[in-house]
Amino acid sequence: MIYRPSNKGDIPKLLEIQKEVFEQDLQKYQDYDTNPACETWEKMDKNIEAAHHFTILDRDDNILGAIDIRGNDERMHLNKIFIKTECQNFGMGTKAMDFVQKKYTSAKLWTLYTPHLSYRNHHFYEKMGFSKIKEVKVSDRLTLFKYEKYVLQTEV
Repeated sequence: MIYRPSNKGDIPKLLEIQKEVFEQDLQKYQDYDTNPACETWEKMDKNIEAAHHFTILDRDDNILGAIDIRGNDERMHLNKIFIKTECQNFGMGTKAMDFVQKKYTSAKLWTLYTPHLSYRNHHFYEKMGFSKIKEVKVSDRLTLFKYEKYVLQTEV
């Protein structure tokens, strides 16, 4: 897998993949304000400009997904990670998380939110060393679980 900073040319394909990946959650929770399946071209463009946004590609330069991270040297927040449905369950998510954690080695704290019924996400993030620390009720249908991971800084 190849990771490179996202650009405007990636947006149509990333929106297509993002809609596919998050559509099931949109139907389940009906959260039209924050669900990534509803993101516009303009919003993704702003995210690419403002965040640490990486496009994930295969060796043939086919776009497989993306990672959107916010933060600074001390604290990083995983805003979203998404990979094409047919490419899931092959270790790509784990490799993508390893990539960003190795890229931002100075981060002492990583945080993220994921829906309460997204059991595969819970398992994935817990496997990656994250711990659930609280629940945030967004609506009658949607509660988000907040996860965090502290990283011990090793001396060089």
